[in-house]
Amino acid sequence: MIEQIQYTATPKYNFSQIINNIGLSRKFIELSLNSMNEIKERFFQPWIEFNGQSIERSGEQEDTVEVYSRDAFSIISPLEPIPDNTPIVAIDTSSIKVGETESGVICAVRGAVVWNERRQYRCLRIGPFPFHITEDNKREILRVLGQYSPIAYSSNASFLIEVQSRLCNALERWIQMMVSRSASNSIILWDGTLSCRPQNDCVSLLLRILEDARRNSNAVISLSKASTVKFLGRRITDLLMKQREPCLLEIDEHMLSISSKSLRLLGKIYVAKLSEKGYAFRVDVDRGLSRDVHMMALRRLMGNDSVFQGYPEALRLAHIFSTFTASDVIGIQRFISRKYGLKVVTWPSIRKALFGPFGTGGAGD
Repeated sequence: MIEQIQYTATPKYNFSQIINNIGLSRKFIELSLNSMNEIKERFFQPWIEFNGQSIERSGEQEDTVEVYSRDAFSIISPLEPIPDNTPIVAIDTSSIKVGETESGVICAVRGAVVWNERRQYRCLRIGPFPFHITEDNKREILRVLGQYSPIAYSSNASFLIEVQSRLCNALERWIQMMVSRSASNSIILWDGTLSCRPQNDCVSLLLRILEDARRNSNAVISLSKASTVKFLGRRITDLLMKQREPCLLEIDEHMLSISSKSLRLLGKIYVAKLSEKGYAFRVDVDRGLSRDVHMMALRRLMGNDSVFQGYPEALRLAHIFSTFTASDVIGIQRFISRKYGLKVVTWPSIRKALFGPFGTGGAGD
């Protein structure tokens, strides 16, 4: 019989009072309300082609990190867990398209924080926040969030998707900052990598979040489900496939070749296999901490959180609770339709009219 983990809902919003002193939360809510107020009494087509694929935070893992020498890494095995009741806090966000209006699209953004203390899991969902993104307000939204950069996009659809992704990114950074300032003596888990492109103006914010975490004796660990660290063209996670016990692949930073010179690495890169029968993942640990602290943090993560297929349970739950389901989307559609007096319509599909069942290509073909 599989042991059932007990999950309990967090009874109330229990971040520290510092949450009231940061502007992003108010900006985010105001942006959501202002953008949605523009659609009162308008026509609305709900998005019904749901396939469960939410857009997650816009990560910085598109640039390949190449290891060009076998001398660049060494395997630490076995990696022994330390069960000392260290709290584990995991953060994840996602967004999804809800529908369309005559002038733009409506999306929703949501985040989740999962705490694991003494094997008791608690979850806090933040959101969903609906946004109406149009040609007229998309640059203003990014400007208010401090994330606008003059990037050329091939189509209007790609720009709207980018705005949706940036909204998801802004919410996640805000949650990460609040947790870093509120938690203490904990291990904080992020999804993605601790890397950033300076032109996105995220380096200073990330450095501040990591500094806040260290000040409160926290260790930030980021796990990437899709590794771009490669050795001789192969994913470096493949080097641990034959390892039977939990282990760690330590990479010498001097042996790294980064495809994009503008990529800033804010974490020390490892490849970790956290359970005997699990997968190996790229793991970034705050480079502001010493190597000994890195080893201790990873061993404490193994000893104080359940590990499913090599992936920490707290971070897996954060992903699950932040991701939108079909029921969530239907509920949001019904709420905004009644709240804003939207007139639900179904606009004809030119593609289906022309091609019938063969009209399955992407936009712009």
